[in-house]
Amino acid sequence: MGEREVLRLEGVSIGVRGHSGVRPLVHEVSLSLRSGERAALVGESGSGKTMVSLSVMRLTPEPIVITGGKILLDGADLATASEREMERVRGGRIAMIYQDPLSCLNPVRTVGNQLVEAIRAHQEIPVADARRRAVELLDEVGVPDPEQRIRDYPHQFSGGMRQRVMIAMAISCEPDVLIADEPTTALDVTTQARILRLLDALAEQRGMAVLFITHDLAVASAFCQRIHVMREGRIVESGVLNEVLGAPEHEYTKELLASVVTLDLDPDRPMRTREARATTAEAPREPGQDGVVIEAEGLVRRFGTGVTAVDDVSLSIRRGETFGLVGESGSGKSTLSQLLLGLDTPTAGKVRFHGAELSALGRRELRRKRREMQVVLQDPIGSLNRRKTVEHIVGLPLAVHERASKRARRERVAELLDLVGLPPDFASRYPRELSGGQCQRVNIARAIALEPEFLVLDEAVSAVDVVIQAQILNLLRDLQARLGLTYLFVSHDLAVVRYMAPRLAVMYRGRIVESGTREEIFDNPKHEYTRTLIAAIPSLAVVP
Repeated sequence: MGEREVLRLEGVSIGVRGHSGVRPLVHEVSLSLRSGERAALVGESGSGKTMVSLSVMRLTPEPIVITGGKILLDGADLATASEREMERVRGGRIAMIYQDPLSCLNPVRTVGNQLVEAIRAHQEIPVADARRRAVELLDEVGVPDPEQRIRDYPHQFSGGMRQRVMIAMAISCEPDVLIADEPTTALDVTTQARILRLLDALAEQRGMAVLFITHDLAVASAFCQRIHVMREGRIVESGVLNEVLGAPEHEYTKELLASVVTLDLDPDRPMRTREARATTAEAPREPGQDGVVIEAEGLVRRFGTGVTAVDDVSLSIRRGETFGLVGESGSGKSTLSQLLLGLDTPTAGKVRFHGAELSALGRRELRRKRREMQVVLQDPIGSLNRRKTVEHIVGLPLAVHERASKRARRERVAELLDLVGLPPDFASRYPRELSGGQCQRVNIARAIALEPEFLVLDEAVSAVDVVIQAQILNLLRDLQARLGLTYLFVSHDLAVVRYMAPRLAVMYRGRIVESGTREEIFDNPKHEYTRTLIAAIPSLAVVP
């Protein structure tokens, strides 16, 4: 670890300005970073992590303001710096990478043009020299064939490669501090491991300090040396990472640790959470002799571009079981899910739901079948209509499929909200008034409104923090036990799939390369790709 202190926050407070004054959001946060050091800022959604990171860059959106404290970069207070001074600091001395690289890149400009612009914003060099530097940066962060890829647009890159482009842009002016705000949350485990190795090497080689913001303690333990735990706008525990994780003192840190899904977690026991109700959650059912609900036979899906997304896939899911489907981004998981739901038509092969082939059904019959098959998607907030109330959102399937009266819908919505653990007064709220975890509960309530038998959970917990994830996993198990639901649990997180699914399949490049029980897959993986996925799972093991 470097000796020079680069960044220090002293008692930083942040609030939101309103008609009645300033309402506090973040309370007297203090932390420091030395050159080459990797420090984690962890906590659940809404704890204030991102507000702290934005305050360092002086990018907090109006009406959110810094209300007190100092932000010292090599001794100079950024909290009182002019906007002109901050323009030199942003991207030059302090750089930032975000969770969603696609939303941060201009879709109508090539990656090369955006990199050149970032370089020339802080260095007076000719365009040709900046372009050569851009190629070097892409090569440094591991983008293959950088001289060719520099001409490509963001949509032509995978999620992991887009994140590498963002890292290249962030390090283009050799910053002293890199703020990484949930940079691996949406990535599969193998891509996540590659990004962490890349950031680690860059910090080591360049002496760059990294403030790594995450809700994932396992990821933090794989990358960072120090840790700061935030809750409700305050840092409640700080210290050397191994010491804090090995002997946590604050109850909230203990709760975070208890919420992490690891490979040694007992699948027969519910996750420990704040919710007393969730402790009754039952383990997912083992596949028994019940009838097959849905099966795929020789499924193929080719697109006009020549890409084969699903290649000769066969599987069956029995009534009441949770079947896991794992694989990295681009492996074909979501395409297969759409085929099973009848939302896409296979190029070859068949999907049968209770023995009826979906592609052979007429429009009216398929509509009736679809009410028995529902889906919960990855983005809990983006999956909801922000201009409609929770009552409208959850009740919409009842209006469309059952033409239920307003009164009947209101009564059913109240029942559904109670089922997913939300108070009845949430019916009048809008998605913007809910947390990410509450939004996902609304999505689940909508999905079960028509009493379906089969539910596809497509990365349903990957976008929420570990505490909320534990609550949602308990909820899903509880609902399965109560309602007899059958799940296809799609995820890139093998530890979560192991916990939820007694039986699973591993997808790679459109094919199922291995399937079996959780014991067969995790205790004795046969395919090299499965072994690679398991090896890439970050561990919470604490080094003494």
